[in-house]
Amino acid sequence: MINIIIPVHNRLEYTLACINSLKKQDCIREINIFIVDDGSTDETRKTIKKKFSGINILEGDGSLFWGGSINFGIKNVLKICNKGDWILLINNDIELESDAISNLVRISESKNRKVISGSLSVNFNDKQTIIKSGTIVKSWFLNLTSHIYEGLKLKDIRKNSYIKVDFLTGRCLLHPVEIFAKVGNYDSKRFQHYGADDEFSMRVKKFGYSTLVCLSSVVYLKENPKIFLKKNIIERFFDNFLSIKSSSNIINKFKLTIKVVPTYAKITFFLIGILKSLFIFLKNEK
Repeated sequence: MINIIIPVHNRLEYTLACINSLKKQDCIREINIFIVDDGSTDETRKTIKKKFSGINILEGDGSLFWGGSINFGIKNVLKICNKGDWILLINNDIELESDAISNLVRISESKNRKVISGSLSVNFNDKQTIIKSGTIVKSWFLNLTSHIYEGLKLKDIRKNSYIKVDFLTGRCLLHPVEIFAKVGNYDSKRFQHYGADDEFSMRVKKFGYSTLVCLSSVVYLKENPKIFLKKNIIERFFDNFLSIKSSSNIINKFKLTIKVVPTYAKITFFLIGILKSLFIFLKNEK
């Protein structure tokens, strides 16, 4: 059984399209879908129950965010799953190729289930441009990282292979169920929204697991709708560096640095990371 956890907060149309792509999977194993609805206000629960049968809906109050929703979903799945099952994390802004899940399972089985394996993310609009799917740290001290194949075209890479990475995105990520008894759940107390998947990626390697991007497992990532608010540059600055929903959140970066970065590189890794975020912010303000 493949137990699929999808955290959602509104974006109903995205969720419906994501579920439809799951229904088209050629995976030979049965799938069991869990929607963690964290306080949606767009009739997500009502619509899913009306359109689909057999989908489990777990309700949050809007305070879980991504990390909390994943932690909550995994806790509930572990109560009912069996030995030999998998847990697959999926974000609702993707649609999956029909063989995406079966290829993740194949990689896991070929490595005796001692891996967590993620899909290759591709731009939904052109179905060719590769988006950040996994990150390799080239230098902890200098905070030098490489996002595998980012910006390249899907047709130009070897799809029958995999790549080891340091950080995996939780966008479409397969776990053998027994991993959670060994390494614990996602750390939603420290990483309520961003960073939970990065920290988990680093933690599992301490227990002998590999972190792989499966290049033959492809998902198509949609752009999130942009909400334009009348804010001045000071408000935008604070949103960028302090909002829980910002990947540039300073507090979150500090927590991740403390948790996963080698001692000798903690200070430089954190400071350079802040400078990178500041550069991107100023660039986008032009």
